Amino acid sequence: MEARQKQLYELWLSQRPEGGGAPARSAFDPVDAPKAMSTLIFAEVEPDDYFFRVVGTDMVEAWGRDYTGERLSDIMTGDYHAFIRSLFDQCVRTQACVFSHSRFQWDRGRTLDTRRLMLPFARDEDPGVVGFVLVSQVFDYSQSGPVQPIIAEVGEAVRTEIAREVLGAG
Repeated sequence: MEARQKQLYELWLSQRPEGGGAPARSAFDPVDAPKAMSTLIFAEVEPDDYFFRVVGTDMVEAWGRDYTGERLSDIMTGDYHAFIRSLFDQCVRTQACVFSHSRFQWDRGRTLDTRRLMLPFARDEDPGVVGFVLVSQVFDYSQSGPVQPIIAEVGEAVRTEIAREVLGAG
């Protein structure tokens, strides 16, 4: 996990309710993680899709277009859409962070290494319902990621052990 993602993860952990679950949307202010802002995608959960409210400049550069104001289903199709959708769905369903490391390929015909950290946030008016997913996606233009994606869910029962493994926390 990249340093900016680690900072976001630790911020998310500090904002979580005492009993677990996702922190409220109002708990997060991107100003608290200024170095990560360019890596962010802020998506609102809709009944059958995800609406991209904010897309950071690193994402615009890598994707070749600003997808702010569009839905996930408008942006991608096929197997890649199914893969990304499954990550979003897992994050929402479990109210847990999801980290993935994979090979990213886009229209330009190149592949590169990418790491995604997905952080769930609850609706302020309904704290038991995840209404937003904050994604930090970073790219390493010097290498290609693994052929088979590596996905780690930071679940309640094993949160500490996985976090230590993924983040190198002590």
